[in-house]
Amino acid sequence: MLDQLQITNLALIDQLTLSFSKGLNILSGETGAGKSIIIKAVNLLLGEKPSADTIRQGAEEARVEALFSLPFDHPLQDLLGSLGLPSEEQILVKRTIQTGGKSRAWINGSLTNQSTLGRVTRSLIGISNQHEYQSLLNPIHHLFLLDRFAGLLDLREEVQTRFDFLENQIRAWQELKHQEQMRKNQEELWLFQVQEIQQADLRSGEDQALQQRRKVLQQAEKIWEKIHQAGLVLSEEEHSCLTNLSISKDLVRSAAVMDTSLQSLFQDLETLQMQLSEIISGLQEYLSRLIFDPQILEEVEERLDRIQRLTAKYGPTVEEVLSYRAQIEKNLKEGEDLGFRQKELEKEIQTGRKLLYEASLGLSRKRKKAALELSAQVESELKGLGMGECRFQIVFSSIASEEETEGNYRYEETLLSRTGIEKGEFYMAPNLGEGLRPLARIASGGELSRILLVLKGLLSHQDSLESLIFDEVDSGIGGSLGEAVGRKLAQLSRNHQVICITHLPQIAAFAETHFRVSKETRAQRTQTKILLLHEEEQVEEMARMLGGASSSAKTLSVAREMLSRARKQRA
Repeated sequence: MLDQLQITNLALIDQLTLSFSKGLNILSGETGAGKSIIIKAVNLLLGEKPSADTIRQGAEEARVEALFSLPFDHPLQDLLGSLGLPSEEQILVKRTIQTGGKSRAWINGSLTNQSTLGRVTRSLIGISNQHEYQSLLNPIHHLFLLDRFAGLLDLREEVQTRFDFLENQIRAWQELKHQEQMRKNQEELWLFQVQEIQQADLRSGEDQALQQRRKVLQQAEKIWEKIHQAGLVLSEEEHSCLTNLSISKDLVRSAAVMDTSLQSLFQDLETLQMQLSEIISGLQEYLSRLIFDPQILEEVEERLDRIQRLTAKYGPTVEEVLSYRAQIEKNLKEGEDLGFRQKELEKEIQTGRKLLYEASLGLSRKRKKAALELSAQVESELKGLGMGECRFQIVFSSIASEEETEGNYRYEETLLSRTGIEKGEFYMAPNLGEGLRPLARIASGGELSRILLVLKGLLSHQDSLESLIFDEVDSGIGGSLGEAVGRKLAQLSRNHQVICITHLPQIAAFAETHFRVSKETRAQRTQTKILLLHEEEQVEEMARMLGGASSSAKTLSVAREMLSRARKQRA
């Protein structure tokens, strides 16, 4: 229940504190006095985005605070705990709006974000205003209202969850199909490329080795001449290196017999002779392997040319070509995996359709049963609101198909959707002898107000909302109908705190707490003032509502009679 509402620097309000009571709270006043500011303040606490004229001119910040009392077993207690917020018997919510557009919010002194603020406050209080009346004209909301009335929101959520899962699976399947098509378009090329690279039988580093071999083959005659000449110098000429080294070794050996300190030098010469002999043997072996054959050079040239064609297509080196082959082989393997995954998804989608259909069918059966009950109760309630001949019915119809997607979301000739397997729309016949027609096409403003009031009353048993605010509930009605609406609000206030803004004295007469909203001018500034009315002041306010700006003895008498009659009915 909303115990207290404090508003600072909001539109025409400078500083205002309102203490509400249980039961029916009425706010009345002349048009333009500022009654809508109260609604604006509550909407800010519900998370609504502030408008440009939110902050009172000259102020830097607007502030709205509300104190709610909360039953210990209220579902919101668990929500507060899950959000890490203090769970107490009273909840203080606060929101500030600064001139730069910055907004901050608190719950029981803990700073929170706008989304969390709205999530908490929407569990405490609800507003019925012109926007909600207009939403009643939209058939999209009718099925949701039926589900709320029947307590089917959990089953509705299960259907939505199953639909979302199916939708995700279908999207994944479609993506796989797209990938498969792309792969098929590419597969023939990939197979050719793999075959071409495999036939080349490439080896890592082969291109570099062949280039070196080609260079040798191209210069083979020059290389042979130089190596042959080197061999002659080292061993085969009369004064070759090997001959002179052998003479030098013999001389040092002879001297080492006389001076043993030369023995190490002799050994070095002997080692050098062995190394020189090995070099000579190596050169001779190289010459024996050196090839002059032009045919071999041609074969090397052809091999290099083939490799160069492959590297031009698939990479600058043999290693890059081999890496490319490994990648396309992987792509081809993934294509096989895509096909397997696609088949698995098709099975999962079929199972998902079946489970969604079964859940939707169960929801549909319960909806149709609840629709009869809701229609009967609405018609019964409307009798007390001057619509005794009105017939009310919920008409179900199949979901409109979409050729692009219906195949994916159809099971046993039934089209599936996020909200079930049917649409539901409110139909009514306001007068005897008229046929049922869509509510949106024939209901007047007054009829909409009464239907919404009836639905609010019926739905309130399913909601945890403790406080209900009605703005413009008297739209399009007056006289005895106003009294009937007042009686209905009083009845609703037995189980909920009701706050109602009205222009009708017939409704105001049922108030347990009555506030008058007015404007006054102080220090060249207009501001809104709200006054809690005592019994005689309430009579005067109702007389004003009856007769205009001034009241007469007659309007005062009528007002007293209305108030007395309302109290008897309320009792």
